[in-house]
Amino acid sequence: KPYINGKSLRPVDSAACFERPCSKWFTTSWSQCSKTCGIGVRVREVKCYQGEELGHSCDSTLRPEARQSCEVQPCTTEPPAEDACQDKATANCALVLRVKLCTHWYYRKACCLSCRNKSQ
Repeated sequence: KPYINGKSLRPVDSAACFERPCSKWFTTSWSQCSKTCGIGVRVREVKCYQGEELGHSCDSTLRPEARQSCEVQPCTTEPPAEDACQDKATANCALVLRVKLCTHWYYRKACCLSCRNKSQ
């Protein structure tokens, strides 16, 4: 290896340098959906930071979405099913079905489950 004054002439592997801090997009987490059912909107903040300072040199084509549609659950248009629909123990629902008394409001209510299942 060639030496001058005891030092190697080989180029150094690395040298310190300074560049401006990179600009990066930062986002907050998404807000809750604006609607509890059906299509709503959720939002978040999107900011460009250059190091620890707010910057303006982020690539706008890479900007994350700040708004997004969301749906927690579909809105039901039909009334909730009558889960409380039970046959009364005192009503003889087998007989009510046999003699077709489900058309009568009293028996339809007393034998709700049997009459409903029969009509399906």
